Amino acid sequence: MKKGLRCFGLVGALVLASPAIDAVAGINRPPIRESRKDQGKIIGKVVEGTSTNTPASFATIALLRTDSTLVTGTTADESGVFIIPNIAPGHYLIRITLMGYDTQFVPNVNVATEASTTDLGVIRLASAVQSLQEVVVRGEKTMIVNDIDKKIINVGKDLLATSNNASEILEKVPSVSLDENGNPMLRGKGNVIVLIDGKPSTLYGNDLPTVLQSFPAELIERIDVMTTPSAKYEGEGASGVIDIITKKTRIRGTNGSMRASLGNDWNNNASGYISYKSGKWGLRASGNAQQRVWMYRRSLERENYLGETTTLLEQTGTGKDRNQNLFGRLGVNYDINEKNSVSASINYSKDYNFNYSFNNNETRLLSGELIQQFDRTANGNSDGNNLSANVDYRRVFSDNDHVLTFTANYSEGVSDGYSEFDQRSDAEELARRQQNLRDNNRQSLFLNTDYTWPVTTRATLEVGLRTRLNSRQSNNAFYTYDVLSDLYTLDEAISNEFGYSDAIHTGYATFTQKSDEWGIRGGLRLTDATQYINQISRGQDFSVHFITLVPSLALTRKLDEERQLKLNYSRRVQRPQADMLNPFTDISDPRNIRSGNPNLRPEFTHKAEVGYSDYEQKGGWGPSLFVDYSNNAITRIRTIDDEGISYTQFANVGRELAYGFETDVSHQLGEKLKVNASGRLFRSEVVSGAANIDNRTWSYSGNLNAFLQLPYDVRASAYLNYDGPRAIAQGTRQGVFVANMGIRKDLLDRKATLSFNMQDILLSRMYKSELRTDTYAQNSLWQRTNRYVGVTFQYKFGKISASGDSDDA
Repeated sequence: MKKGLRCFGLVGALVLASPAIDAVAGINRPPIRESRKDQGKIIGKVVEGTSTNTPASFATIALLRTDSTLVTGTTADESGVFIIPNIAPGHYLIRITLMGYDTQFVPNVNVATEASTTDLGVIRLASAVQSLQEVVVRGEKTMIVNDIDKKIINVGKDLLATSNNASEILEKVPSVSLDENGNPMLRGKGNVIVLIDGKPSTLYGNDLPTVLQSFPAELIERIDVMTTPSAKYEGEGASGVIDIITKKTRIRGTNGSMRASLGNDWNNNASGYISYKSGKWGLRASGNAQQRVWMYRRSLERENYLGETTTLLEQTGTGKDRNQNLFGRLGVNYDINEKNSVSASINYSKDYNFNYSFNNNETRLLSGELIQQFDRTANGNSDGNNLSANVDYRRVFSDNDHVLTFTANYSEGVSDGYSEFDQRSDAEELARRQQNLRDNNRQSLFLNTDYTWPVTTRATLEVGLRTRLNSRQSNNAFYTYDVLSDLYTLDEAISNEFGYSDAIHTGYATFTQKSDEWGIRGGLRLTDATQYINQISRGQDFSVHFITLVPSLALTRKLDEERQLKLNYSRRVQRPQADMLNPFTDISDPRNIRSGNPNLRPEFTHKAEVGYSDYEQKGGWGPSLFVDYSNNAITRIRTIDDEGISYTQFANVGRELAYGFETDVSHQLGEKLKVNASGRLFRSEVVSGAANIDNRTWSYSGNLNAFLQLPYDVRASAYLNYDGPRAIAQGTRQGVFVANMGIRKDLLDRKATLSFNMQDILLSRMYKSELRTDTYAQNSLWQRTNRYVGVTFQYKFGKISASGDSDDA
C-alpha cells in the first residue's frame, strides 16, 4: 500500500527495481491487456512468527506468475495489511520477504473472473534460524511516509551522518524547528509534546533540550510527527506531538556501532550502541558522552514611555555556556512463550552546566544624557542526575489476534545549582553582590495499558488507560551581601520554596476502518487531572481539578496506490506546567524580572487540516491546508514600571489563530542528487481585548535538505532553514535563517563512515523580537557567536539494522 517503503530489504529492492534491471536479469514483462472491469484485487495480512500476531510491518509483497516472472508488488502497511489491486483473472504465486525471516511463498493464488476480491487471510512468516555475522544491504527507506494521522520520517544514513543527537536530527525534520533554547516547535510554535517510544520524554529528565542533546542519534529508527494527533496520544501539546521511535532487536546475532566526534571550541561527542539477540533473549546497551560549549551575545533597547520623560535602556552583553552530559541505557527483552513477552530497561543521565555572562546596562534620556550605569557579571553552575526504570509486557491472543500491552515506568531526578552575581557601579545604591542557591527534585510514575482488537482484517478497535503521577519541589534561595556584617543574608522577598504535584488519569478509544479507497480513524480521550500547588515559603496551598474531553477524527481517500487525500481534526489541551506556575521571582537580570503565575488556567486548541500526498520510491510531495485556533492561550506578558524595569509573567491572554498552506517535497534527481524540502505560507494572529493586544502577520518558512553523490564514494549534504516572522503577544518575533553542511565518505566496505560537518555556517542564527505597547517599545537580540565545525568517525560491526537498512544501523 505504501510504495515509498519498498526498499526495506535487498530482496524487496530487487523485486521492485526498474525495468532496466529487469532487462539485465532477462525478465520479460509483457503488457497486460485485460479489461479493467474484469480485474480483481488480492488482500491479506502478514504477521511475524509462526504463532504470534505481531504485524510484519512493511513486508515486501511480490505477485508472480506461475513461471516466477514478476507481475507487480506492494508493501504491507504498519498493521501488516496489504492490497494488490487491478489483477487480471488467472493463477498466481505470492512471495513475501522481510529482513530476519524466511521467504514465504503462497502458491495457488487464483483470481477468478467473477470474484472481485481474493482474501488470503493471515500469512505467517517463520523467523530465520541462522545467526548472521554480517549483512550488507544497499537499499534505503524513503524518508517520508504519510500515515492516516501522522507523517513518519525514517532516519536514514544522511541524517545520521550529519547528526550526533536527537536535537540535531529534529531540526532537519519537515514542520519541525528549534527555538533559541533548543525546544522543538511545530510550524514555528512551541508547546510540543515529545515522546520517546510513546512515553513522555520527561521520564528521561525534566529539561527537554538537555534530554534531546544527550540522546544518541544512532538509537533512532524513525520520528513520527503528528500535527493533529489521534486520541491515542497525549492530549497535551497545543502544537502537536513528536514521537521518537528507537531501534528494536529482531534478528539473531550481534550488531552495533561506535561514533566519535571532535569539534572546535571543545565541542566533542562519543557514543556507542550494541544489540544482541539469541533464542528468546535480546539485549541492548548504549552510551553517550558529550561536551558542548556555546558563546553568545545579547542586546536590548527599550524606550520607557512612563514617568515624566521618556528614557532609553540599553543592554549589551556576552556569555558562555558549557554543558557536559552522560547518557546510558541498558535493556533486555525475553520471549516467555509464543504468546507472551516482557522487556525491561534502565536509563541514566547526568548533566553538568557552567555559565558565565557579562552585561552592561545604561539608562539615558533621549537627548543622550546618562542617568544610570552598571555592569553585572554572573557565574553559575548546575548538576543534575536522572534515573528511570521501565517494564513492558505484551500478551498476544493468537486465536483472535487481540493484543494486550502494559507499561510501568518510574523515574526520579535531582539537580542542584549555584550562581553568583557581582554588580558594579559608580552609584553606590546600584552596587551589590548576590548569591542564588537552587535545589530541585522530582519523581514520576507512568502506568499504561492498551488493548488492540482487530475486529476484521480491515477494522481495528484500540482502547487504553493511562495514569501519570508527578511530584516536584523547587527551593530557590537568594542572598545579598551585607557590607557592614561582611555576610550574605537571606532575602526572603525574592526567595521561594515551591511544591507541585499532579495526578492525571486518562482513558481513550479509537476505531480504525479501512477499505480499498477509504480510511477513517475516530477517537475520544477523557482526562481527569488534578494539580496540587504548595507555596511553602508563603504558607499557601491549593488544588485545581478539571476534566477534559479530546476528540479526534481522520479521514483518508485513496486515489491510487500512491496518491491520497486526508482530512484531520483534533482538540488539544495545554495544562500549565510547574515552571509556569512557580511564583519564584528571577532577578538574574534586575532590569528584566521574571516570575511564574499560580493562577494560570488550561489552554484549549482546535486543530484541523486537509491534505494531499503522493509519495513514490523516487520521491513525492504532501501539500496541506491547516488552521489552529486557541482560546485562553498561555503566553508571556511583559509590563513595565516607572523606573523602566520590566516584569514578565505567563498569562491567559486571549485567542491565537494560525492558518495557511504547507507542503513537503522529496525527489531523486537522477542518480546523484536527492532533495527533501518543506515550506509553508501562513497567517498568525494574537488578539486580546483585555490586554490591549491585536497582532496579525503574514509569513513564510521553509527548509531544504540536499544530498549529492560525489566521486570516490563521497556524499555531500546541505541544510538550509528559514523560520519566518510570526505574531507574538505584544509584538513580532523576527525570522531566523540557518545554513549547515556536511561531507561523508564510506570506508572499510561501508562498515565505517568519516564525515565533516559545519553548523550555522554564516552565523545567521539570530533571534530577534520587537515589542510595542502603549508604555514601551523594545528591540532585543540573542545570538550564538561560535559556529560548530567537527569531524565524526563511525564504525558499524556485526549484523545490520533489523529494519533492513544497512546504512542506518
